[in-house]
Amino acid sequence: MGFKPGIFALLAVSAALAAPAFAAPTLYGPIADSAVLQRGTAIPLRGQAAPGSAVTISVAATEVSTSADATGTWQATLPAMPAGGPYRLTVRDSEGTSTFQDILIGDVILCSGQSNMEYPVYRALNPDRAIADSDNSSIRLLTIPHVANIHAQDTLPSGAEWAKAGPDTVRDFSAVCYFTGQALQQENDVPVGLIDSSWGGSQIEAWLSADDLRAVGGFTDQLAQNELYARDPRAAMMAYGKHWETWWRSVDQGRSPWTGDTAGPGWKAAPDVMDDWKTYGDPEAEAHLGRVWFGKTFSLSAKQASMDGSLSLGLFDDTDATWLNGHFLGSTSSWTDARTYDVPAKFLKPGKNTIIINVLNTYGKGGMLGPNDAVALSLSSGESLPLGADWTYRVVSEDTPGGPQLPWESVSGYTTIHNAMISPLTGFPLYAAIWYQGESNADRGTQYQPLLERLVKSWRAHFGADLPVVIVQLPGYDGMPDRPGPSGWSDIREAQRRVAVNDPKTGLAVTIDAGDRTDIHPPNKQLVVQRILPVLAILTGQGDGVEDGIVPLRAVRDGGRISLEMPTGHLKTIGSARPIAFEICGESGACEWADATLDGAMIDLGVPSQATPSEVRYCWGDAPICNLFSGDDVPVSPFRMGLE
Repeated sequence: MGFKPGIFALLAVSAALAAPAFAAPTLYGPIADSAVLQRGTAIPLRGQAAPGSAVTISVAATEVSTSADATGTWQATLPAMPAGGPYRLTVRDSEGTSTFQDILIGDVILCSGQSNMEYPVYRALNPDRAIADSDNSSIRLLTIPHVANIHAQDTLPSGAEWAKAGPDTVRDFSAVCYFTGQALQQENDVPVGLIDSSWGGSQIEAWLSADDLRAVGGFTDQLAQNELYARDPRAAMMAYGKHWETWWRSVDQGRSPWTGDTAGPGWKAAPDVMDDWKTYGDPEAEAHLGRVWFGKTFSLSAKQASMDGSLSLGLFDDTDATWLNGHFLGSTSSWTDARTYDVPAKFLKPGKNTIIINVLNTYGKGGMLGPNDAVALSLSSGESLPLGADWTYRVVSEDTPGGPQLPWESVSGYTTIHNAMISPLTGFPLYAAIWYQGESNADRGTQYQPLLERLVKSWRAHFGADLPVVIVQLPGYDGMPDRPGPSGWSDIREAQRRVAVNDPKTGLAVTIDAGDRTDIHPPNKQLVVQRILPVLAILTGQGDGVEDGIVPLRAVRDGGRISLEMPTGHLKTIGSARPIAFEICGESGACEWADATLDGAMIDLGVPSQATPSEVRYCWGDAPICNLFSGDDVPVSPFRMGLE
């Protein structure tokens, strides 16, 4: 069996070479039994039928006709229809008829992002009543399975099926998505279709197409690697290995640990049972986030060393890079995919052989997780050599941030999730979209704004030019700032805010108070939805208010004071007579706390003596304590703003 990323190659080859024969016409996209189609707008359809055949599509009292071209591809458009159903939708050509039952017309919402969007109802606050009372045939749920692909796909992944809301289906569905859809269905009394296309740990680059990343710029190398991978996966992996080795030598004084031994200074015996390195009882490893080297030696006879084989290593968390006798075998970035790498005979040798693995973990448990009995060298003769025991490890205490990423991987890749989990939805009109992501980009938050702007633009091209998009601003998590300083999470929040400010059809759900500084997955998703709903109402013309977060209209310096003009006078402070968490920053980037007073719609800040301020920051930090709220308990958005 080849290295794990080869699954993409198999999918790519299957998609490119398969020549399907259709007994009945097919329909691309998310239209299937129990689907919801968007009311009040034309519905583009596309699919495959008998080449040159007439194709007729009917639903409710509507019927449209078209013809398949010489390749069997057809396109048609259903006219706008009012809310209603259930209906039967049929697609008929010269070879047969495909029928889709129980179709509703209503409002369709796309919910996308990473783990806090994926976070299920059963883990949210007080889930029992919500699940027990969830029977509602007017709410339909579609979860897109986790699939990545190097090529853009026309069809949804296997297992993507619509289901009616009920205890068995709601339990594991996205809490943010479900609670939002439930509230809208009750308020508007029309069917609601909810599409959850999210993946925990995913970076935004994975949700953008290759064209999108080219438009943003700065991704030439990653896209070139993806193109090579699409043509020749093994060549791409070996090129990645060379790139990784060059990078490591640049940060480790030219050393090449993958060519060395598994003993000596810094190397320690790993526990008998493979597990999270934080459980080793080793003070150096128990709180370690970063990289650890693992090593193992074993012996082969001359006959064994003459054979090809494959090396199975079990699970890792998160990313491995693996060498055998100094030869790079492969790398995978996943905590759910067991590793198996091809081993050419020329990589083996009689006598002592050495496996060296670098493992990177950036959150939670990490390391070589096995299980032990899954770790083995399988030879072409059929012989299997167990290798689960007697490993050693060495913690990398030096700071080695970054490093090459596998661009064709899933959550840490580029375009691959878009290709499999968004591309098949293309052309399917939506009522709105909700985006809850950013945690995985917080280490490079200053680069986030153009990526998010492009994502919104791409969704409008796919799902409707006036598509309302709600961005959930990241809540507080991790360190509480005891002094002004940099914050990747704040960089993401500010990028999210600016995208909303610059786009009248994009809104910001401020959730800085909905976080848990010790839990990156705060369970209070009901509060998140309380912030989404009024923003969505404004964007769809059904409500009034500020759709992009309450922030100053302007910041003006007048001598030793700075005045912030707020868009509303209905503000209050919590836990103090004055607003806190304001900072004044100079041109050098250094910031100082600032005393603030609130008077109606004006906030007055004192300028520290000798300071030459250039901007004001509020609520800056990973998990800041912020006490300025609107009269209806919505927090003022974290922000940074230059002075006039």
